Amino acid sequence: MILSAAAATDVGLRRKGNEDRYALAPELGFYLVADGMGGHTAGQVASELAAEASVRALEALQGAASSLTERLRAAVTSANRTIFQTAQQQPEYAGMGTTIVAILSDGNRAALAHVGDSRAYLVRGGRIRQLTDDHSIVGELLRRNEISETAAREHPHRHVLTRALGVRETVEPDLAEITPQLGDLFVLCSDGLTGHVEDDEICKIVSDSDDQQESCDKLIDLANHRGGQDNITVVIAETGE
Repeated sequence: MILSAAAATDVGLRRKGNEDRYALAPELGFYLVADGMGGHTAGQVASELAAEASVRALEALQGAASSLTERLRAAVTSANRTIFQTAQQQPEYAGMGTTIVAILSDGNRAALAHVGDSRAYLVRGGRIRQLTDDHSIVGELLRRNEISETAAREHPHRHVLTRALGVRETVEPDLAEITPQLGDLFVLCSDGLTGHVEDDEICKIVSDSDDQQESCDKLIDLANHRGGQDNITVVIAETGE
């Protein structure tokens, strides 16, 4: 099996610039979404560095004996180091960082890595499952059952991350491996989507169409229709023959 993918990104209705980035590298089996943070253009720089450094690291590891998870960890480590060092060398980028959620596949297996509150979902057989846990204050409160999903959407600290790429010299990504099935749909997205669109709505939109680019566009349109308060990015990767 192989993964084929489509992607879309949009600035939304409230922001002046787009700090989200995505990467599609089908020749590597690699797909990524990053949501940058920082003053001025720093967030854009951080997310772009994350995408570029990850792809370079994986290109350098092609043919290596290491596992998918080991290669993906190396890519995240390289991205974190690149962002951190750039911020150290250029004071205008001090404190910049980014989320990252990424999939690396060799056809039979898929590895997943994430840092921050960008998410990965698996849609299989008309059902959706969130594969990542948000590294955020609100995510922690939800895991402790201290607030409801409804309250989480309006929480004043809903955008405060507990873990991000590039903020510190080292970072520990959450890593997992999955055995894909034919027809599986992996959805990677920034919180600009999940802040407005429910999981079951994501599931229905991506399941109802064979055109994954159309599904990406529909999801972004729906998020914007409901306020578009943040940048919105979606990558949909499908397993096929």
